[in-house]
Amino acid sequence: MADNNKVYSQSRLGSFDDCRLKYKYHYIDHIESDIKTIEAFRGSMVHKVLEELYKLVKAGTVKPLEWAVGLYDDTWKKNYHTGIKIVKKGVTLDGYYQKGKEAVINYYECYSPFDQAKVVDTERKIRFTLRNGTEEYAFLGILDRLDWNDKAQIFEIHDYKTTSSLMTQQEADTDWQLGLYHIALKEKWPDIKDVKLIWHSLLFNKEVISSRTEVQLDLLQKEVIDEIKKVEECTEFPPKKSALCDWCEYQAMCPAWKHPKAMEELSVNEYKKDPGVMLVSKYADFENKKKEFKEKVVEIELEQSKLEEAAIEFAEKNKIAIIDGPENQLKVDIKEELRAPTKTEDAQSWQGLRDALIKEGKYNEVSTVNNNMLNYRIRIWPKEFLKKIEAFLKRQITKSVKLIKK
Repeated sequence: MADNNKVYSQSRLGSFDDCRLKYKYHYIDHIESDIKTIEAFRGSMVHKVLEELYKLVKAGTVKPLEWAVGLYDDTWKKNYHTGIKIVKKGVTLDGYYQKGKEAVINYYECYSPFDQAKVVDTERKIRFTLRNGTEEYAFLGILDRLDWNDKAQIFEIHDYKTTSSLMTQQEADTDWQLGLYHIALKEKWPDIKDVKLIWHSLLFNKEVISSRTEVQLDLLQKEVIDEIKKVEECTEFPPKKSALCDWCEYQAMCPAWKHPKAMEELSVNEYKKDPGVMLVSKYADFENKKKEFKEKVVEIELEQSKLEEAAIEFAEKNKIAIIDGPENQLKVDIKEELRAPTKTEDAQSWQGLRDALIKEGKYNEVSTVNNNMLNYRIRIWPKEFLKKIEAFLKRQITKSVKLIKK
């Protein structure tokens, strides 16, 4: 049984999957960071408004739209600071602010007066246990909103998303997080069966709905536990460069980014004099030279192949095998060989050869009807046996040129 003092979460497992070094910094080394991205900040501001809105709805009060917009404005102003990181080029702080405000307005207008179901709780922390046989792991989650739909007699788990990508139905149907929250509800209310999982893509004013069967929930527990075991067995935590790096709060200390980020702070002259920069420049110069030489070698080999063709033609015309030169000679070999056909080239001959080899007890000597394996055997097998299989073999003429010393 696992150590239940260690609690897992969707974000913890997601961090491990995104980058193992980031996981180590946060969950093993417990390195805190003051850096926050504008996307995460905007998301938390919108979440806060909806949390407060539904707390009041649960208490029987529906505040007007102006109240929601005012709360968004005040919350943004009170919590914003210059340490919040804007990664995307060409997008302004005001642009992020306005998009968040628009999301609040659109959501309010879409769901007002918020009587679709009864609010059970908002931003609810839930701790539950994942089980697979004798294996048990503690898991923690936060439900953005939990509703009870008394008309349909079903729980609804709502999740607010403020990402700039619109969630697809396939993503919803395979999402771990809300599926795990379904498992959490079953632990608290064992008699429940169906749970509606609802994602609100707030920047698009669109919801995506999904659900899970009992079989899917059992499979999900197994998949998540397998992932947890992978985390617990991990002993190496290398950095993983990806598009997500620009949003990582540990970028400045990451071995994959530490030097590049430090170089961004230098002037042009300081940058050029940096030992690391100088090393890279010299190494790149040698790589470029190697590339030039490789291109030259290709050109040389092309010209050399033309000379080989000319040498073969010269040898055939003059019926000679050695062409003399000042210090070297060219040895020209022209010979006819038998070879095995490939199955795609001549399936009938391939099968006939295979059957003949099996019948004569020779198949085990070559393992299969393969030209490379047969070449050696053809040279040593008795002539009377070769006559039996000759009809299945292909004849080919090979021509080669070799430079030799006098």
